[in-house]
Amino acid sequence: MPQLNHHKVLGLSPGATKKQIKSVYRQLALKYHPDRNKSAGAARKFQEITEAYDYLLEHPEAGLNDATSYDEQLSGEVYKREREKMQERARAHREKKRQQDDYFKRPEWHDPILLLKYAGNGAILLFALSAVVLPVLLAIFGDPGSLAGTSVFIIMGIVLLVFIYQKRKRWFHLGRFRTSWKEVVSFFKLIPGKPSKDRCCYCRSTMADGKAYKIELLKTVDIETRTYGALNHSARYKNKVKRVVVPRSTRAVYFHRMASLLKFLSILAFLIFFPVESILWRFIAGLILGGTCSSIFLKLARVRSKVSYLLTPGLIVKVIIWLVSLSLISVLGPGFDIQISGYVYLVVAGLLFLLDMVFDLAVGFLPFYRKMFRPVIQQGTILDSLYREGYQNYQELPVFSVIVPLIRWLF
Repeated sequence: MPQLNHHKVLGLSPGATKKQIKSVYRQLALKYHPDRNKSAGAARKFQEITEAYDYLLEHPEAGLNDATSYDEQLSGEVYKREREKMQERARAHREKKRQQDDYFKRPEWHDPILLLKYAGNGAILLFALSAVVLPVLLAIFGDPGSLAGTSVFIIMGIVLLVFIYQKRKRWFHLGRFRTSWKEVVSFFKLIPGKPSKDRCCYCRSTMADGKAYKIELLKTVDIETRTYGALNHSARYKNKVKRVVVPRSTRAVYFHRMASLLKFLSILAFLIFFPVESILWRFIAGLILGGTCSSIFLKLARVRSKVSYLLTPGLIVKVIIWLVSLSLISVLGPGFDIQISGYVYLVVAGLLFLLDMVFDLAVGFLPFYRKMFRPVIQQGTILDSLYREGYQNYQELPVFSVIVPLIRWLF
């Protein structure tokens, strides 16, 4: 039998996959098997089908070079390569999604997010009840005419209550917390860990028997730019990443946790109770007080801060620019009430999206530019050597260079 006929016998085109070959063979074998088909040519047909099936399984690429035209060969190869690329991208996407899901399923992320969901649902329920009840009470015990003006809130509250009633089975059943009360209590206790031969880098008098602190540094080795038109460009950074594991004692872990908690509570307290009209200045005041109190707290405990590596000359300059810019659009009112002008959104957007670019243009050509991203406080032999090699704490990109150090400093 000529090789070209192997595909024709099974009714397949050159380049068919093994899955397609097996599927077609099963169908034809059931149709022409001598035990099921008693016609004259059934046995011979079954033999041809079997021979073609065995040959194509051993030679899956057979017949590709015998395609009717060069265009068909070329399109088949292109289709095959593109299909393999799509499958590889799909596998990479599934793996990335799986890693992200696994990361956010960890208790340190899952439980705070779940707590925020419960708090949000509770706040929506409280708002819906208030929108219905308060206008009615105001009309009964105050001005009945106010009911007409507050009818919009009543309708909004009723709509929300109906929505909540429809979702009542799941409204306050969003899932279970993965952190037990025992683990929550242990967060505030100093529990001895496993003994280690390494010294703690944050508390020299103790051994590193606690959870190590991990610092991730990166260095940009290449920038790949793409142009899709006059006003359409994109840049892709290729970074070399180094992860440094810093030994830590249980004592250092405990006081670092308490320092983070102190920062968070300071910010929250200032956002709620600080008698200033501007929420932005409340947040800034909370950051200043939280940083000051946590530094004093760690100093009294004789434990080094784990986030001192974030304090670089570049960060200090940018913080000063932020404070000066916000001060220029703020007015000190009576009773030390800081009021901010309507330009705040424009100024904040400019600082978020333009400050890093302007900073690089203004300082990038200076010989000490790289030193702007080295910590002011020495961090030890390994970290200091990496900083001298050009590694830095994070990518100096718009928005990213504000959020990343803030989160690392806070947690």
